[in-house]
Amino acid sequence: MNAKEIVRPSVRNTFFYGKIISWKFNDSLVYIKNRERYCYRVKLTFSSGREINYQQGGFKTKAEAYKAKEYAIASLFNETFIPYDYTAKEFYDYWLYYYMIDTKEIAYNTFMAYRNIIYNYFLPVFKNKLLKNLNQKDLMEALFKIKSPDILRIAYGVLSGSLNYAKSQGYISFSFADGAIKDHKALYSKISARQKRIDFNKKIADQENVYTVEQVSTLLYTCKKEEPVIYLAMLFSLTLGLRISETIAVKYENIDFFNNKLYIKNQLGRTIQNEGVPGQSLLTQEKKLKTHNSERTVPIADFVMEEIILQRKNYETLREELGSDFHDLGYIICQDNGLPYNRCFKDNHYKRVVEKCGFQYIPWRKLRTTFASVLNSHNVSLKAISLSLGHASPDFTEKVYVKKEMEVQEVALYLKDYIDEVLPAEAKIDVSFFDIDDI
Repeated sequence: MNAKEIVRPSVRNTFFYGKIISWKFNDSLVYIKNRERYCYRVKLTFSSGREINYQQGGFKTKAEAYKAKEYAIASLFNETFIPYDYTAKEFYDYWLYYYMIDTKEIAYNTFMAYRNIIYNYFLPVFKNKLLKNLNQKDLMEALFKIKSPDILRIAYGVLSGSLNYAKSQGYISFSFADGAIKDHKALYSKISARQKRIDFNKKIADQENVYTVEQVSTLLYTCKKEEPVIYLAMLFSLTLGLRISETIAVKYENIDFFNNKLYIKNQLGRTIQNEGVPGQSLLTQEKKLKTHNSERTVPIADFVMEEIILQRKNYETLREELGSDFHDLGYIICQDNGLPYNRCFKDNHYKRVVEKCGFQYIPWRKLRTTFASVLNSHNVSLKAISLSLGHASPDFTEKVYVKKEMEVQEVALYLKDYIDEVLPAEAKIDVSFFDIDDI
């Protein structure tokens, strides 16, 4: 797949200087005759190695210039000296298109999510304000324009990460981000836990956004018969609640075959290449999980484990047949040559399954929502559902005081009944002839 073209805006070279690491002032003030004004001069050395002769003038008297020089010295020692003024847009153009791409190496989808938040919510509020003049009121106004809890969660990270970075580099002397986020969360949390439960139930009860248990059964049966290449991936979404990026990243080493557990530790995602020049590809590479909560352990139903064992047998067969042409990377869901799939591999197969079942098309990501809705309908706690999906709990419920081991067990206990209900008898297989040592 070719990369979508990403055209970087031009930014000021001063962004690439880095932070100030040392300085040296001229011993005396300078009087500029043609302007009849005093100024002070200082040589600034930046972390990039760049040295700049910096001048600050416009002072009518020598006393004013001296006072400004003393203030500058104090600011440099306190790391609050701001040599260059930037508008909010100038800063975010640099932070997003250069720092986040080149230094942080964010995935393409992450880039697009950040870009939409910045250009749709932040900049319309900040307008042409200088970055250093932004205040807590501006930040709160931008946050309150965001109605979606999912987008809001990302916006918190963007705001905190960007402005704290700006402070570390000397673009601003103080960041209001963390304070604004704290105040916004406090106001937002005034919604009662009961209301959050009502909102959650209303969301997952929308049958246009999730499949019923009966539909899940039909989907799995049809997929196994007609589109087996995505059958295991569908099982991972519908019975384990995995994201597609997590699904294609699962390796055999992540499976505890004796205790029927899956350890989710990474994901595969597209990486932005250079400037997105047409013709360059967005590579699928192992990346960190979305959040700390995304790293989790989930129980595996017996029949899903049986499918994993069957897939392992096929993996070993292909490795033997292809020899050096096989990439022995250990991915469970992979191409015939062992290379991982990208996240779009399931799209056409999945659309055909839905069409053959005669169902209204629901995006693949909603299979996770289906998984959550089924658990919720059986009164599995929202905390347990959150852990299974790799979410932080506040979006689902306010507080549930349950030990983590009990929460996982809660899901595991229900999974058996769920699987027995959705899995057609024809889809079950006998793996009694497999030796555990073979896997």
